[in-house]
Amino acid sequence: MHVTKRDGTRELYNADKINQAIVKAAAGLDDHVAKAMQVAAELAITLFDGITTEQLDEAAIGVAVQNVKDDPDFDTIAARLLRKVINKRVLGNYESDVEMVLLHRARFPGYIREAVEQGLLDERLVTHFDLDRLAAAIDPSRDDLLRYIGTVTMRNRYMINDRKGRALEVPQYFWMRVSMGLALNETEPTQWAIRFYDKISRLDYLPAGSTLVNAGTSYPQLSNCFVMQMEDDIEHIAKSVRDVMWLTKGTGGIGLSVTKLRSEGSPIRSNNTASTGPIPFMHTIDSTLRAVSRGGKKFGALAFYMENWHLDFDQFLDLRQNSGDPYRRTRTANTAVWISDEFMKRVAADADWYLFDPAETPDLVELVGSAFSERYASYVSMAEAGRMRAFKRIKAREQYNAILVTLQTTSHPWLTWKDTINLRALNDNTGTIHLSNLCTEICLPQDRDNIAVCNLASINLSEHLVPAPGTEGGEPGALAFDWDRMRTSVELAVRQLDNLVDITLSSVSESEHANRENRAVGLGIMGFTDVTERLGYAYESEEAYALIDELVEFISYHAIDASAGLARERGSYAHFEGSGWSKGLVPFDTIARVEADRGVPVQVDRTMRLDWDVLREKVRAGMRNATLMAIAPTASIGLVAGTTPGLDPQFSQIFSRATSSGKFLEVNRNLVHDLQRLGLWEQVRDHLLAAQGDLSQVPGVPDHLREVYRTSFQLTPYAFIEVAARAQKWIDQAISRNIYLETRDVSQMARLYSAAWERGVKTTYYLHVKPRHTAEQSTVRVNKAEARPSGTPIGTVPAPTATSASPSPRRGFGFGKATGTTAPAAPADAVESVGAGPVGAGSVDAVPVDAVRVDSVPIDPVNPVDGAAGAVPAPRTRARGFGAVASPTASAPVAQPAPAAAAAPAPGPVPAEAAPSGFTVPNGVAALPAIEPVPTGQDDLEMVDGVACPVDPMERLQCDSCQ
Repeated sequence: MHVTKRDGTRELYNADKINQAIVKAAAGLDDHVAKAMQVAAELAITLFDGITTEQLDEAAIGVAVQNVKDDPDFDTIAARLLRKVINKRVLGNYESDVEMVLLHRARFPGYIREAVEQGLLDERLVTHFDLDRLAAAIDPSRDDLLRYIGTVTMRNRYMINDRKGRALEVPQYFWMRVSMGLALNETEPTQWAIRFYDKISRLDYLPAGSTLVNAGTSYPQLSNCFVMQMEDDIEHIAKSVRDVMWLTKGTGGIGLSVTKLRSEGSPIRSNNTASTGPIPFMHTIDSTLRAVSRGGKKFGALAFYMENWHLDFDQFLDLRQNSGDPYRRTRTANTAVWISDEFMKRVAADADWYLFDPAETPDLVELVGSAFSERYASYVSMAEAGRMRAFKRIKAREQYNAILVTLQTTSHPWLTWKDTINLRALNDNTGTIHLSNLCTEICLPQDRDNIAVCNLASINLSEHLVPAPGTEGGEPGALAFDWDRMRTSVELAVRQLDNLVDITLSSVSESEHANRENRAVGLGIMGFTDVTERLGYAYESEEAYALIDELVEFISYHAIDASAGLARERGSYAHFEGSGWSKGLVPFDTIARVEADRGVPVQVDRTMRLDWDVLREKVRAGMRNATLMAIAPTASIGLVAGTTPGLDPQFSQIFSRATSSGKFLEVNRNLVHDLQRLGLWEQVRDHLLAAQGDLSQVPGVPDHLREVYRTSFQLTPYAFIEVAARAQKWIDQAISRNIYLETRDVSQMARLYSAAWERGVKTTYYLHVKPRHTAEQSTVRVNKAEARPSGTPIGTVPAPTATSASPSPRRGFGFGKATGTTAPAAPADAVESVGAGPVGAGSVDAVPVDAVRVDSVPIDPVNPVDGAAGAVPAPRTRARGFGAVASPTASAPVAQPAPAAAAAPAPGPVPAEAAPSGFTVPNGVAALPAIEPVPTGQDDLEMVDGVACPVDPMERLQCDSCQ
């Protein structure tokens, strides 16, 4: 058998050479020779005469990937094989690690010069830096920190090619190029580039997506989030469309408030006609997003915000519905509602709520807190006296329920709280904050002359959790945070973000102006669930709540301290005087301001661990940045960092992640490590696979592991609120907080979101609701998924039983909805069927696990096809009461939510077990009327141009602007 080389020549296939490469890729892993031989043996059956070297590489990677379901170590093998392919394409052939290191360093200066000559990189990368010194600092061994999905994501999303599409960068070149691009304004740029590189190449923190894409390039649009308001005049509406186009072209994510636009039917005096209202203009913006793709790869990303007293708010709620007039819908843009304290109080009191035309009530947009309430009451009096042209009166609870029903059926609008955001703002001297951003974590004021801008980066918590001094590490009790390392990470991240403000370019003058005037940055975190699992804490536990409290306090303290230090070095931001900072206030101090204004206590733990009085005095002297912290979703950079995104829990222990780079099998390495430590992994892995990644369905697993590894739909949703509230008290901006709900009871949703408001949470993001139906999954393994009676030993196969639903038609490479019909029992040797997990908002695909063979599926290591990912089990969980704690060892059948036509449970006093300890039911909210679930006809799928999306809940967060 012969192999065809890149130059077209043929040579005899050398099995020893291939096997040695695979063994080298497995070096350092447990039982590495056996794993290498498994890959080599499976690779051998895929070969054919004349196979090209590229096909051979792709096949080897594909074989490793499809074995990830058995052991995450195969992911390491795949990642190393892929990086070798990338390295050879850029650097040429090499045989040893020493030669590879020398090639990295020898060719780095030439790579920079060539990319500059082609106009791809900023010419200052040649003139401002000592390229030989930078080359000497490159450490290719740090490639091993990247997992397979991280390597693919980096290659497809962030690394650059030349004008002919040829790869120019290897991972370490990419990290150094980004570091150089963010050190351009330093007096000693080479020194600072090396310091930045040392941090981000170790994955201690990562800049956000737009920064990674464009840093060091010839057009450095590095900012991530743009927040703008549309004024109520045709010139500004037209300009807003233009601005959206330019910001979208530069890969920015946009928040756009439309509250000021007059309602439908409102008179236009200039031509004696009536307004069409805001909806048609929103549809125009939505079409613009689809016309101008971000970076030429994805549709533009924007979220519309509207205050819920707007007369056309009911039409705003319908924007994401699939039915109705398509010209009054938005298929790409998202929506969020901007809610006042006045509304929440009226919900609790079961009072009336009035909707007005902004043309008649223009000052409501600018007022917050008690001032808003007072003026709103005066407009209500005017309406009742017949002195308003147009208004509507409904029950506040009626609108609240309508918001929540729409949220459940379309995942929109997201709930955000206007007064909490404004009253807790420390940059409150530059105007009202009218909205948040695309991912709900940015809180900045804007007006006609200023499009607010924020610049993001995230601390990777998992890289700062290290073996405790004097221990071997690896065990929960043998791990500790390296606080010195984390402090340095925070300081460098803040400096790098401040540099970004001076380096970035914008095609919109209002955003350029606001960026330089306020120098707003948003340092966030990722990997929270990763570290709780490694420490042995359940997400739903006081230990986890105290941990997020301590971590965010530490990061906030040192971020503020770093900005105050930069102010001494470089000067304060333009609007420092008169801000909360200038009065010596820090984010924690704003809790009392909210309580005093709303007259309702903010129910959050008030523990402080650090000496904030010392920092308050330093802050009073000057701050470099108007804002310091915001927790973004980090879905994309979380993949690169190899950790869990933001504050999110695990969706499943084994599942398929669908991204723009392909579909990938995700296996929770922390769980595998804990099961291997107990000698259980080999025994339970097939059963975990059959249980769709739901550890609670696997017998023989210790109870404490069941608690630690609860997945998103198994946790009480109040845990998400508590984690956010503990973090929010230290953060001057907000948190992109996803919520996962197993229940569809709208009255329970009402209590949950009211609890978030009471606890001082500023914003929420996507709501992922467990769907009403399940699909079925097939693999070629026999009988692994059939029910085992309680107490049956692992490995015992019971007699086959009838399944509850027949396999459904395929959707993509997974499955769609089950038909609900009864299928006959499968014979013992039949293809296995297991119940798939949720489909729709917050879902994963069901995919054949072992059915994909490498010899039948071409696998591109840079653009993997669907089959290369391997197994895709989705979680199957028992129904848990809203906040109730079910026995982790219970062997109850899967509870199905009520059908669409069934009425929700009648409301009444909330039982004691309905919420965890420490939570109270918002006043009056427990008495919300029962709501009939609304049949949507959408089967819980959000349809865009006939395509069901998203598949993976994290894919909803794949936003270049905020990742």
